[in-house]
Amino acid sequence: MSVIDNLTIVQDFPAYSQTFWSLVDKGGEMVRFVPNHCQRICDEEYEYQQRNRGFVRMNILKLRQGGITTWATARGTHAAMTEPITCLTLAHEEKLPTIWLNRSKSWRDQTPAAMTPRIGVTQRSEISFDKLPSRYYVGSAAGGFPGMGDTIRWLHLSEIGSWDKSPVNVDPDNVLFDLSPSMPTGAFVHGTVQIRESTGKMVGDWWHRQWMAGKDKGSEFRNIFLPWFLQEEYHIPGGGVEIIERTAYEKGIAREALQYDVEINDEQLAWRRHGIRQSPFLGDVIQWSCRFPTYEGEAFVSPGLSVYTPEMQTNARKTHRPPIWRGDVFFESQPSESSFVQNVSGEMLAYEKPAEGLHYALGADCQWGDKHTADWDVLNVECLETGKLCAKVRGHYPMPVWAGKIAVLGHHYNIAPVAPERNSKAASGVVATLLGRTANWRYPNIWVRSDDIKLRGYKPEDYGWLTTHHTKGEMIAYSQEQTLMDNFDWCDSEAISQMATIIRRDDDTVGAPKGMHDDDWMARMITASVAKRLRATLMVQQAEEVYHPQYVTLEERIRSMMVNVEGDSDNGDE
Repeated sequence: MSVIDNLTIVQDFPAYSQTFWSLVDKGGEMVRFVPNHCQRICDEEYEYQQRNRGFVRMNILKLRQGGITTWATARGTHAAMTEPITCLTLAHEEKLPTIWLNRSKSWRDQTPAAMTPRIGVTQRSEISFDKLPSRYYVGSAAGGFPGMGDTIRWLHLSEIGSWDKSPVNVDPDNVLFDLSPSMPTGAFVHGTVQIRESTGKMVGDWWHRQWMAGKDKGSEFRNIFLPWFLQEEYHIPGGGVEIIERTAYEKGIAREALQYDVEINDEQLAWRRHGIRQSPFLGDVIQWSCRFPTYEGEAFVSPGLSVYTPEMQTNARKTHRPPIWRGDVFFESQPSESSFVQNVSGEMLAYEKPAEGLHYALGADCQWGDKHTADWDVLNVECLETGKLCAKVRGHYPMPVWAGKIAVLGHHYNIAPVAPERNSKAASGVVATLLGRTANWRYPNIWVRSDDIKLRGYKPEDYGWLTTHHTKGEMIAYSQEQTLMDNFDWCDSEAISQMATIIRRDDDTVGAPKGMHDDDWMARMITASVAKRLRATLMVQQAEEVYHPQYVTLEERIRSMMVNVEGDSDNGDE
């Protein structure tokens, strides 16, 4: 093999591993280390980040026995053998470092001598190469970890979702705090690697919070989810005869698998059915799915009584669809004069364009606080005629800015009635801006609950959606019923993920577990509830127009409902 060939294969990890390295497979046979589907997905992401970012940050939410720890330790071994770097892997169990380090030594010994740097002193917790120089440490979160005196530029944290659980009972934040002085930051971050991988555990635990934080477009980490059907060996040869007819959920699996270019066969579904029936699951689909998830939301088990059944969650996921446009919303001097600028990481997702003659409703969750601690400001737009989600905006905004974006989206969708939730100080500021109290513009169609209005007339506090114990119960019951009947268009991936985490808490309130967000879910609920009420009004109006053609149109009726708010003309709906 020439020098050029050597250099090429060193830089191509999949080629390197399958050319030189072998490992023992689950059947006890020694086989070439050819990366499987899950490992290839992770490796492609690893290479992509190195090329385009100059560093690697990965959260890997995985199925059980997908070979990700093997892939990560192989990557660490490869890095230590090919560049001057100090690598560290931390396992969750004390017995694992010795096993993993012996495997890495085996790979080192399998590599041709001409391509192996001079071996340094090999200790119980490391292998080293003097000529580079480089080291690969393997330790345990449970039993301490080596390499604290070195600069760690390559870090792999294995099964980190189990660290804060029995029998390990170690806070991952404490481990990372101890490691932080040895890890480069700022200008020295180039060329560094951090890989966190684990199966899911509990909604709201440390790993779940890190996974959800990875969805933030400002996060340094990128999320990689690996569902069970990616593992080629997960099938029962000939077992497909058991599948007389696929269930609705199994049909959903098939649709989901196509997103990964996998065509599910009946032998794979037979493997899943068989696994659920066996110990320790014995028919517990939720616990089985936590370890072998089809969707990322299944990987984390709710700590309380789930509000939405697995069937509802499955139906909700079926409604997910990608946006047709993404970008940012810019408010000019008036809502009608504003602009939309396409941006691949923009705040607005558009699923359907506004159509002439159709009617829309806008609901918004309004928050206020520090960007890193507050919930998100989220708005949704729903079409009354189709029930489809048409648009979403999500971000952290000052109250006047959020009011402006609400007005822009409302105007864009045919001057739709807008219903910001009015439970907080933030909502009061948003409504005041929409009413023209703090700006030189007003939005002409703010939603008002008619049963809130007394003889005293309209007041600013009457505008928007008020969430109470009663109305929240109504919202949840409506969404449950419609989701079960396949009539609720959740559409948005964040709202779907959050609805799967909603629980009835110990204090008998309903919402996300402590430390979790439910703002996308709330915005979808508010919008659906407002749309439901407006839809009833629209149906009555359409019936009146059929039987009483002399009646005014819905638009004229809306204008006729505009009332004075302390001397100013504003509009209420319903």
